[in-house]
Amino acid sequence: MLHTTIILLVIALLSLVAKDLVLVYASLLLLGLSLLKAVPVMDAIQKPIFHVGLFCLMVFLLIPIAKGKYDFISLGKEMVSWKATIAILAGFIISYVGGKGLSILPDQPVVFIGVTIGTLLAVLLTNGLPAGLIIAAGCIALLSRIFNF
Repeated sequence: MLHTTIILLVIALLSLVAKDLVLVYASLLLLGLSLLKAVPVMDAIQKPIFHVGLFCLMVFLLIPIAKGKYDFISLGKEMVSWKATIAILAGFIISYVGGKGLSILPDQPVVFIGVTIGTLLAVLLTNGLPAGLIIAAGCIALLSRIFNF
């Protein structure tokens, strides 16, 4: 229990330094649930919360379309460009890699901690965006399969 508390506090503090308030709040919420020994609650929310997060991301990304920023004809013309082709390919590859990352994260906490620290450092040092945890874990999963580590 003490180890869990320390780990979650360290993640929250590093996230605060990196100004990643989403991770700060998530760490503190889970710290509270952990201190309350609310394991059944954590088990119950783990899978659905991921889908809620994806839903929120999709809403964010679809808002420009809903606001009328794109019309069907101009979007159709854009979809036959090289940029669209590369974007479709990149989306496919990243989704595949992300799927591998999602499968490795719950079973290998060292991967999660490593990519979290790397992400926080990138946010802090380069003004990066904390959006690559699952993709980074997917890269680790694929590399570990290739190099057997």
